[in-house]
Amino acid sequence: MTRATLAMVISPIVTGPLSPTWDGALWVGEVDRADVHASSHRDVVALEGAAGYRRARLLVRDHGEPLGFVEADITERRRIGGTIDVRTLQRAIRPMPVPERRPAAGLVLPSVTVVLCTDGAAGTTMRSVLANEYPEFDVVVVSHGADDSGTATVEIGGRRVTTIAAPTGGLAAARNAGLLAASGEVVAFVAEGAVVDGDWVAALATAFAADPDVACVTGLVPSAELRTPAQRWHDDRTAAGRTVRRRVFRLDDTDDAPPHHPFAAAAYGTGDNLAVHRATALRIGGFDTAFGPGTRVGAGDDLDLFTRLLFAGSAIAVEPAAIAWQRSADDVASLRAAAAAHGHGLGAWMTKNAIDRESLTASVDAAPEALSAFARLGLEQGDRATDIAGDQPGDADRVPDAVDAEFAATQRRLRGVEQRSVLTAPFLALVERLRGGGTIDRNARGRHELRHGLASAGPARPLAVDAMSPIARLTAAAIVVLTLLVAGVAAIAGLPVLRGSAIGVYLFALLGVAPLLLVRPMPLARFSVFAVTASLVGTIGIGYTMATFQLWNPTAPFVGVVVLTAVALAIAVPRDVAELQRARLEPAAEGATARRWTTTNTVTAGSVLGLLVIVVAALTHIGDPVPDGLFGSLGPGLVIGLALVVAAAVVALVRGRGLAIPVVVLGGSIQLAQAITYGMPTVMAAARHIGVLEYIRRWGSTNPTADIFQTWSGLFAGGAWVADVGGIDNAMTIAAWVPVLLAFSTTIAVGVLAANWLPGNRRPWIAAFLTAMTGSLNTTYFSPQSVGILMSLVILVLAVGPLRRTAATATDGVRSTILRARRVGLSRIIAITLIGIVLVVTHQISPYLTVAALVTLIVFRLLRPWWLPVVVLVPAVGFALLNDDILGKFLSLGAVGKVLDNVQPPSHDMTVLPKPLVTRLAFDIPAAALVVLGLVAVITVLMRRDRVHWGLLATAASPISLLVATNYGQEGIFRVVLFATPWIAILAAGLPMPSGRLAPVGRLVTRMVRPTAVKVVIAAAAVAAMVGIGAFGQTALDWNRVPTRSQSAATQFYDANAPKGSMMLLTGSANAVPSNTGARYFDVGALSREVLGAYPEPEGYDADADVSTMTRQLVLDWPATKYYALVAEPFGAYDERYGYQTDADYQELAAAMADSPYWKRVFGSGTTAVYELTPAGLAHATN
Repeated sequence: MTRATLAMVISPIVTGPLSPTWDGALWVGEVDRADVHASSHRDVVALEGAAGYRRARLLVRDHGEPLGFVEADITERRRIGGTIDVRTLQRAIRPMPVPERRPAAGLVLPSVTVVLCTDGAAGTTMRSVLANEYPEFDVVVVSHGADDSGTATVEIGGRRVTTIAAPTGGLAAARNAGLLAASGEVVAFVAEGAVVDGDWVAALATAFAADPDVACVTGLVPSAELRTPAQRWHDDRTAAGRTVRRRVFRLDDTDDAPPHHPFAAAAYGTGDNLAVHRATALRIGGFDTAFGPGTRVGAGDDLDLFTRLLFAGSAIAVEPAAIAWQRSADDVASLRAAAAAHGHGLGAWMTKNAIDRESLTASVDAAPEALSAFARLGLEQGDRATDIAGDQPGDADRVPDAVDAEFAATQRRLRGVEQRSVLTAPFLALVERLRGGGTIDRNARGRHELRHGLASAGPARPLAVDAMSPIARLTAAAIVVLTLLVAGVAAIAGLPVLRGSAIGVYLFALLGVAPLLLVRPMPLARFSVFAVTASLVGTIGIGYTMATFQLWNPTAPFVGVVVLTAVALAIAVPRDVAELQRARLEPAAEGATARRWTTTNTVTAGSVLGLLVIVVAALTHIGDPVPDGLFGSLGPGLVIGLALVVAAAVVALVRGRGLAIPVVVLGGSIQLAQAITYGMPTVMAAARHIGVLEYIRRWGSTNPTADIFQTWSGLFAGGAWVADVGGIDNAMTIAAWVPVLLAFSTTIAVGVLAANWLPGNRRPWIAAFLTAMTGSLNTTYFSPQSVGILMSLVILVLAVGPLRRTAATATDGVRSTILRARRVGLSRIIAITLIGIVLVVTHQISPYLTVAALVTLIVFRLLRPWWLPVVVLVPAVGFALLNDDILGKFLSLGAVGKVLDNVQPPSHDMTVLPKPLVTRLAFDIPAAALVVLGLVAVITVLMRRDRVHWGLLATAASPISLLVATNYGQEGIFRVVLFATPWIAILAAGLPMPSGRLAPVGRLVTRMVRPTAVKVVIAAAAVAAMVGIGAFGQTALDWNRVPTRSQSAATQFYDANAPKGSMMLLTGSANAVPSNTGARYFDVGALSREVLGAYPEPEGYDADADVSTMTRQLVLDWPATKYYALVAEPFGAYDERYGYQTDADYQELAAAMADSPYWKRVFGSGTTAVYELTPAGLAHATN
């Protein structure tokens, strides 16, 4: 046996006179890998001061870079003492990877201020800090023993050391004082009693210099002494004591993120060894003084800081080379207080995250994992040390002694203390809040101090933030408050129109604003569409619940939602005011100039001016539709207004800024002008929806067995609630104005959805523009499908997100990056579920088409998790099964699989004249434009040839699944187009510049469009053409498609006065009258002209004979208690536009009805009249 040779002697991190108290104690030191590999495998390493220790823990470095920890048995040797064999060390160290070197060359390192908060026992720490050789750093000591009169500055070893008095409060208050007094760009904090490495400051500073968005750096906090079980407990509870992996955490990280990110506080480090970028930390208000040692909570100040920095958009770096050895308390008596403080800090931090708007939704997402983490609370965390023997680290092979058994019981009790402390923490945090705890700017004095601190801190770390500013959020809150005030004043002053308008706007558009102000700020476009959708969901949900369960009491829920809105605003507004005040504390950037007029300002001004011109033109031309449509009614005003908006859109396209504003204006300006001018819905079919609405208002419930509209009555019940609360007598007003809201919102929703796949600020809004301008095939009106497409789009917005590049290893071991969909969080799943439930009771097919899109996206791996469609599908199927008797009347097994038959559009039989050109063009031009967009979309897919674009193309085709099962009353093709158009537009807007084999074409195109004038001409031509197509498609048929005010009044008169069992003859097509607009539409009927037989031939038309024939057929074939007839101009317009009868012939018919002895006029208004059958007419029909 050869004698061991001594290779080196390792000193312990700390020395002391006390010996270990148990067999599980660990001697702690460090060794460099180079020294170990340079030694012979027969050598041994001596451990100084290892008497009484059986095992050792060594931090292994590689030229100063930490690699990890190893634990080994200590062998006692005569003359040498405690040793470890080099061979065993080499075997343990060899697998350790070569560390990633910190970047140093060419970096501009920041100045550093080290803040040491002390009660007077920081001598060791101060000496280790001053031993650092970093060129530019100073020290600020925040001491409870310092004189309150001011600051004291001394030079120690060439370093400036400033001592200030610690403020009242805990450690967080002291750190804030140090943060304000610091002069360095970076402020480093280290716990009292710690021993830092010689390059600790340099390691922290380098991490800041390496990443411009890093605002916080944490270092390694290994245990310097593990002599007692109490110290081992502290070591097990400190993940940052053994984690040696260098990482940077950002809020949106998904690749290799820790399980609880962004609440994986243990992975981010500890407050015992951290540094912050001073300006950035001050910008968020510094540390929260309601947390941390010295408060009732006792901990959690570092956790809170990490969370607020992440949600502010900053990054946190873990730098293991910044080492601060920590010597923890060695007595068991202190453990209960430590466990309680840890539980209190964790519980208070979790509570704050759950109620703070920045982290509310993320807290909901993390709730399942939080419950699991609570169950594991108190167990060992972080990376474990490598056991040289190759077994599991720790003391598994050691026979437990009495100390082990006693301490195991203590650990179990401490876990209970931690878990109970988590539950009581919210109350302690509340006490600290009431005592004035908070960030620096919580009071006037703090804001004054923060202003001075920010003035000397320099610029904060750059953040890419596109969320709404505090001013924008306060403006949104003010709009809600103002709307409710207007409603209240109008109710008191007896102004019914103003009252109804204000309450309608609040419930349909603003109800969702206050709840959204309670969550993390988001971009304005996303906020707007979410607010409208949340308002519709809330209004429909409340109205439907009251109507279905026969609990109709409109006032009570309205008072409830107003109170809840007030509470939400009372919470949200002070937060935004505080954020605004904090933002105003920041000094203006050096060299900053006054705000200049920008392209976005020009685009906004042009869009708003164009919209105002359109509104003024509509207000000055209120009246019934004319043959030339809306353009004929408004004249040049509409053209000038649209031209201004088009010019703004062209500027935005060419300059690449502010395109969203003109696109949104163009998306809804036509509907707005129609609502102002006509005051009626733009589609006659909306009238029968108003009938259901009025039925609910009258009877306070629905009759689901009566018809399909009573079953899927969500929108109508919501509208009935609005009408009753607002005191709206004529609900046709709701049908006229809700489409305006839907048109604007749907345009925004498409733009927000497209932004997930289209880069930049232009392409997403080009997709929204294309969708809006080709949408006239499915006119937006007061209908379930118009609400359904908006809700479907919002569900998709919540479900999808930008794909992220994730590292992946192929089967051959090659590393690469792949595009991966983010996983939908619990908060979004809850929102999707709520919207889906409301969608289910509103429209029959929208849920299924939404599910088809979700399933397609999942198949192409563009969406996770795979089961997400279930949350929409299950309620839809369940509701359909509950109402299968009604739904079965509209489904036919014979239609299943007959796609070619189901795709056929509605046909108009019994026509005697050809369709006019305008009628054909109103459908053919938008259809042709959509076909062109489809071809462009296919070209985009063929040029891209990747999974994403094939998936989007398949999603665009997914609505065709509807035609496999039904023709949907010959309207299936229109619903397919409605749900496919956004996806087609997204693909068309993503058309790339030719490349590859077509690169010469791409270069030619680039050269051709390089001059600005060429860009302007092309953009102007394209935008004007699309606007022309969209406006023509939406307005060309207004004359025959929009009901007149007098028509509406006539049908309401009939509903109110006709006895039960009455029948009203419609002297034209039923498609040209707003029938069933009253609550009695089950009691009184209406008969379309076509039911009586073919229209007379136009040659030699005899109106008197026509009246006589219709009267006779009506009475003989349709028995009724009383007979009425409706004469209105839209009948003539519709009949002419669809080839039934010329308008001139219809005017003759109207005159004949007026002169006929068979009919007596009982109502007249404008161009509309209601006639009642006279006894002479009855005798004529029966003789």
